[in-house]
Amino acid sequence: MIKLSPKAKRRFVGIVFVRIPLLVFLVIIIFPFFWILSTSLKEPQEIMTSVLTYIPKHATFENYKKVWNSIGFNQYFFNSFCASGVTVINVTVVALLGGYALARYQFAGKSVVMLLLLLTQMIPGIILVIPLFRVWLQLHLNNTLYSLILTYSTTQLPFCMVMMSGFFAGLPKELEEAAQIDGCTLLGALFRILIPTIAPGIVATGAFAFVNSWNDLVYALNFINNQKLFTLPVGLSMMKGEFTIDYGALCAGCIISLIPVLLLFAYIQKYLVKGLAAGAVKG
Repeated sequence: MIKLSPKAKRRFVGIVFVRIPLLVFLVIIIFPFFWILSTSLKEPQEIMTSVLTYIPKHATFENYKKVWNSIGFNQYFFNSFCASGVTVINVTVVALLGGYALARYQFAGKSVVMLLLLLTQMIPGIILVIPLFRVWLQLHLNNTLYSLILTYSTTQLPFCMVMMSGFFAGLPKELEEAAQIDGCTLLGALFRILIPTIAPGIVATGAFAFVNSWNDLVYALNFINNQKLFTLPVGLSMMKGEFTIDYGALCAGCIISLIPVLLLFAYIQKYLVKGLAAGAVKG
């Protein structure tokens, strides 16, 4: 029987019980995305054949051209980007101010307010569809991107405000006091000192609001019936026909809708790993 040193035993245990299970888990997660990408590059004959192929025999970008030009995904992409982008701006600005107030000020009923903000996340979005639809109808905002922007902003704001208050609570009050001693106003200390310090938290909050708005189907499907105002999730849902489905074009549309989210997280990952207040206070 081979005897292993304690270091070799720890390495063996790490490989068997940590690395191999993580590798299997990673393959299970990545495989659906790989299959979608592979299908989007296949020709229609290869997709519908009885012989299963994992890698396209003759890769083609015709599905992407069809989706972008013929089906109208260029307009859907623009609509989604506008609705999600404006939502991120609205939510980030209001959450910054509201989160600072929740973190720094004491007032009657503060714990109740925090609890109510968190409880909003337990309300299914489908419950709000009919009341919001009636509101937008009375305000003549139905079938416009404004209805989506206002809906996304109000539904994402409570939790983003709680997130932001947590980031502010992690900063010492001495930062504002030192800035005020140097001549800054409270608002000046907020924008010049605190906001740059919690940049990773701001990025994380904005990413949360963007992804939830970008992936929304419930509100966009019910509030918009003009095809020129469809967002990407609605455009994808409309590609499923009654008798046939163009799988190549559908998978190409899925890849197009994934690209902004992948690029976003590829860019913000460097901010997410930074310390929120690293180097802010010396000594």
